[in-house]
Amino acid sequence: MKKLLTFSILTYLLFTINSSAVNQSLNENNSENEKILKVGVLLPLSGEFQDIGESFLKAIQLALYDISNEYIKIYPKDSKGNALDAYRSSKEFEEQGINIVIGPIFYESLERLGEINKITFISLTNKTKEVPKNTIAFGVNIESQIDALKKYFNEIKVSKTLLLSPKSEFIYQSEFVAKKDVLKFYRTYSYDINPKKITAEVEKITKYRERKKDLERRIKILEKSDLYKDKNELKKLEQMHTLGKVNFDSVVVIDFGERLKSVLSSFMFSDVSSNEVNFFTINQWFDETFFNENAMENLHFPSIDFDNLKKFNKKFFNTFNEQPNEVSILAYDALGLIYYCWSNNNFQFKQDQLYNKEGFKGLHGEFIIENNLSKQKLKIYKVSEKKFLEVY
Repeated sequence: MKKLLTFSILTYLLFTINSSAVNQSLNENNSENEKILKVGVLLPLSGEFQDIGESFLKAIQLALYDISNEYIKIYPKDSKGNALDAYRSSKEFEEQGINIVIGPIFYESLERLGEINKITFISLTNKTKEVPKNTIAFGVNIESQIDALKKYFNEIKVSKTLLLSPKSEFIYQSEFVAKKDVLKFYRTYSYDINPKKITAEVEKITKYRERKKDLERRIKILEKSDLYKDKNELKKLEQMHTLGKVNFDSVVVIDFGERLKSVLSSFMFSDVSSNEVNFFTINQWFDETFFNENAMENLHFPSIDFDNLKKFNKKFFNTFNEQPNEVSILAYDALGLIYYCWSNNNFQFKQDQLYNKEGFKGLHGEFIIENNLSKQKLKIYKVSEKKFLEVY
């Protein structure tokens, strides 16, 4: 089997910085041909999402510093987080002769970018539905997450998986997971986003009331017996809340934040333990608030390389004295990817290089770009004793 050829952005950049031979050759080539890599940066640098945009810009500046090559120039412009300003700024890029742009961040800003044929956009969105042909969705998408879960499911051999998703803004992810049918779900449910209604819905799913009545009936029978074995069984049952197991072995919840916590807490209140049923969700960017919730213990999710994310966060903090937006690591990798393609093609950037079938490896992990999206090879982590542990 042909071995997958990958590049490590971090290793490659450090090698470039420390190799005088490479720098000398690069400088000679550029002085002769006056080759300059112009990279547009399209981010919300004002308005509601300014803080997010500035964090992404600093990540790109950090990558630029690590590359340490004077022939790379970035040109930031303000998308203001909307489609019209993203389009106007992109037209300015086009007039400047820029043909590769990092950004925009938000899917909604892509609306008119398909009209600009001379530019390739590496967007940080994780949405992949109807992405313009000149745009690569570089975010951690649901397709990559489901592929990672599928491989792990095969490893641990689960067979009866429930899919739970909210009737909310995440409907696209939920519909994709259900229609893709990669995981062969045993049953699917959509729950109301009202926290007061979630518990009642989970009780129905787990047949909590039936199992509770079964326990009560069994206790009444045992209370009438004088047999030693029945008295021992009675002592055990008096410590329980329900009797009987649920008819599924795993649950995937497509949700985030407080609603995700509400769903998992409802399973715990319905006497369904994570020791008996495997609970999964989608990428949560290592949300440490999970450590404060008993219901989140043993929760599994796919995500990027956690060790590298911690290194990136530390370097970002040491440089800018602030914590980065967790997704900004993708912006760092985007510039490294562009630089790698450029420097390995006689200092000329061509879009086709982004679709190298052998794949790449950045700080966030291995990936390959196909059909206008980045397909990441994600890892599986679980919450365990206030830590995130890699399990696959």
